[in-house]
Amino acid sequence: MNDKTVCLQLGIFSVLNTIQFLIFDWNNAVSLGYEHKLDIYMNEKAGNALWLLTNRKSISISLSIITVLVSFQFLYCIRVKNYRGLLGYTMWIVIQDCINFYRVLVVKTIIKEMFEELAYLPLTFEVARTFLHIFCLPFLAKHTYTLYKGAQALHKTTSRRFSSLSMSDFWPPARPGVPYRKLN
Repeated sequence: MNDKTVCLQLGIFSVLNTIQFLIFDWNNAVSLGYEHKLDIYMNEKAGNALWLLTNRKSISISLSIITVLVSFQFLYCIRVKNYRGLLGYTMWIVIQDCINFYRVLVVKTIIKEMFEELAYLPLTFEVARTFLHIFCLPFLAKHTYTLYKGAQALHKTTSRRFSSLSMSDFWPPARPGVPYRKLN
């Protein structure tokens, strides 16, 4: 399997996985019970995590939309062989994984002790997703370097000057009925 194929699979994985995590974050339970609702999170030690809890859906939606857009742009850049798009995708995925990992760790710290097992599922999902992104980064780096070297070689060949050749070397050869051209 070559690097371009792995990069294409990474782009498709990123789009589908982002949609999956958006659905998972959207349906994440905050309280349990039907008649008597029991809150999963502690309110007394919330602090900065309270802001994360209240805005978690808007944070998830904005991160997911940006990630899907960057992933589609990544797939397009693979198609047109643009290495800058691959670099942008790499930087965004690292930033997005760090933000999501921080979110999961902060939410894990404020969950009540009796519901502590519920915090392991998002943590496991985030670690698995980060591991899969990190696993594909060497293939992405190699493909980006290949595209970069190809762009440099193309730039070198198109920027050559014909200083050692005279323009008389490019004249068409003499044909019958055309006077013979004199060579010095």
